[in-house]
Amino acid sequence: MHEQQLTEISQQLKQVVGHAALRRLGDDSGFVIRERTITADRFIPSLIKSLAARDVETIADLVRDFNFDHGLAVHYKPYYEKLDTPCFPRMMKAVFQTMLDELCLQVLAPLRSGPFARFLDIEIQDGSSFALHDGLADAFAGRFTTVSPAAVELHCTMSLFSDNLTTVTMTRDAECERHHLPDPKELRAKLLMADRGYDSTEYMLAVDQEGGFFLIRLRKCLNPRVITIHRRGKRYRKLEGRLLHAVLRGLRKDEPVDMDVCREDDDGELRCFFRLVVSWNPAKKEWVRLMTNLDRKNFSTEDILQAYRLRWQIELLFKELKSYANLHKFSTTKEPIAEGLIWASLAAAFLKRYLAHACQRVCGRPISTRRAAMCGHHIVTSIFASLKRRFRDLAERLRDAFEFLCHNASRSRPGRDRERGRLALGLKLAGVPA
Repeated sequence: MHEQQLTEISQQLKQVVGHAALRRLGDDSGFVIRERTITADRFIPSLIKSLAARDVETIADLVRDFNFDHGLAVHYKPYYEKLDTPCFPRMMKAVFQTMLDELCLQVLAPLRSGPFARFLDIEIQDGSSFALHDGLADAFAGRFTTVSPAAVELHCTMSLFSDNLTTVTMTRDAECERHHLPDPKELRAKLLMADRGYDSTEYMLAVDQEGGFFLIRLRKCLNPRVITIHRRGKRYRKLEGRLLHAVLRGLRKDEPVDMDVCREDDDGELRCFFRLVVSWNPAKKEWVRLMTNLDRKNFSTEDILQAYRLRWQIELLFKELKSYANLHKFSTTKEPIAEGLIWASLAAAFLKRYLAHACQRVCGRPISTRRAAMCGHHIVTSIFASLKRRFRDLAERLRDAFEFLCHNASRSRPGRDRERGRLALGLKLAGVPA
């Protein structure tokens, strides 16, 4: 193990989840007014550990865990009353934000000779929604009012280079997702990837003008005009100048097509010239439309299609959130409790990903974040047990946890990543020998 990096990881954890840091968050949020049994430095670790380590069905599960962790006999009512205040979600959001700010490690890096070498980062934007108790329909209105009257949407930005979340905004499910895209000014020298629903022409133009890059999938309803088809043959020249829907009907489906398109204003003026790569998906029997401002010199048609597959990394992260961090509907009609538990689940998932990345850097072995998330009980429980002893043995606990992850959470086929996975297009694992 790399002892210096192990020490650095220990110091980062102490700054974020140490007694002083947690007490400060409790005081600043108003969660702790007078020192009683349920203090922030007891409550936060126990809650995050419970959500990270096992399936939690009710608030009573959290009460039992809290009592077991600290050898107490707190009743359900006082614990519940601490949750049912605006201070609870405020504090847990602050905990999660502190993790975002302080617990960040570079996991992937571009090869100097690869196409991504020019980017400071690759950011992926997407949203994930799930139903809440029907009694929360006023606070969190859902899109599907008959099936799920109450639902919440998490608008997330993920850094591919750090392989973790960078920003999360929580809204009702009915709110438009485009309002939560990253500021174009923050995307200078970065590449943004997004799925359908984020394909705002004005936004893409703003990103391009700020010196950023984008690779966004278009919805079927958008119908730009095709200016040039970069494919030889008289047949394709005849299709130039037509609208996209008409062009797609005249294309062969056996290979992707690269073209230049533009948007027409109401007065017929052409503007917003961008590149569009289309590929036929035989399984879904539909065209995949990818709009981008990446140049053809460094990104071929095949490179664009391969690069867009990296967007799937945020879907894998959502899978971990819902499967291994208790991000689900709790049986409560109280808005502060529902919101606070969501922020706590996000913190639990983020922490486990951070520990997986830390293990990878310290041990120099590829670690699966999904497998590490499944090992939450074995690693998070041990580390928070050290918190009760003021982190006196944290380095030793981390060493044991990382050794466990190396044996039980290593990626089974790391070579596959280089062949057709996330490393196939000019990326490498940072801090891991090739």
